Amino acid sequence: MVLTMAAVAASKNIQVEKLQARVVTTIDESQPAWQSHFDVQIELDPGLGKRERIILFNSARRCEVHKLLSGEIGFDYHLNVGNAE
Repeated sequence: MVLTMAAVAASKNIQVEKLQARVVTTIDESQPAWQSHFDVQIELDPGLGKRERIILFNSARRCEVHKLLSGEIGFDYHLNVGNAE
């Protein structure tokens, strides 16, 4: 997320001195399908203008990791041992 915001800042020529993200994860294991919640606190340079803050905030909300974790996730496991089929 921070890397995404830094890349966007660089591409938009936004000078950033402070760019931090803290993520607190809560996992509810009481349900048959575990539920995860991510509380994200983003801290930006106070010298940024409103437009720059919005650009960086939106880039964090649309980063690739967010896309992966916000949709339904499935797993397929395959074990291959030697040449066994």
